[in-house]
Amino acid sequence: TCLILTTTALLAHEVIEDHEGSQSLVVVPLLDITKIHAGTIDEVASRGWSVPFVDQSEQPKPSSDTAPKKNETDAINEWERMIVVDFVPGLGGMKEEAELLEVVNNMMADIQDMGEVGWLRSLDKEEAEEFVIDESLVGVPALSDMFSLTSSLRSVVNDNARIAFWREALKNGIESEHACSEMFTTLFVKPRAGYYSYDLVMNPSDGPPPQDYESSASNPACVMSLIAAISTHPYALSVKANFPIYHGWHVAQKLDSF
Repeated sequence: TCLILTTTALLAHEVIEDHEGSQSLVVVPLLDITKIHAGTIDEVASRGWSVPFVDQSEQPKPSSDTAPKKNETDAINEWERMIVVDFVPGLGGMKEEAELLEVVNNMMADIQDMGEVGWLRSLDKEEAEEFVIDESLVGVPALSDMFSLTSSLRSVVNDNARIAFWREALKNGIESEHACSEMFTTLFVKPRAGYYSYDLVMNPSDGPPPQDYESSASNPACVMSLIAAISTHPYALSVKANFPIYHGWHVAQKLDSF
């Protein structure tokens, strides 16, 4: 039997000691990276999933040989890009939508604070002197330290390709100077039935204005770093991205091939 429970490391240790010799219990911590569903990062990094961004003034006129059919392009642009988050046991099942929204707002605030700390830490001494650190950020860990694959507390000295990928995603995403501010400004929350989970809708389907592209959900680094950040949060049990089942993922794959 396998159960997922919310507890502290101290209490888990006490339970194991109490059952030693009578029953076989194994306690395994739920690492952040295991909360991210398989294939999620591949999906959100693909051109087919990316929140639509079209600057008409810079768009070349597509030729009939390479342009996807109009109905396929419309389908890609119209469906809502969502990050689906499940709550840990004991937190879900709230009675009112307002309770869920308060929890999600707190989660997003925590994530933005960790991102700001990570960006401030990346500055050199002279640059850092130009900023006054808000008292509310004292004691807040950097997002890159909270995420297991990028944490400075890891014992691995040399980065491999996987670690380098995530460091770059955080650096160009929530831990950057722009802090993915447009993404956080435009996303909105859709509670799911029973309030055990919720959807984060990432787009207006027409995408952000050109000047806000880098800090928006059209920037894959923003979405990937948000997923990493959610996975580190103690309120989150799992996180994944949706994709348009109704017309098949082959459409997104077709766009990726251009």
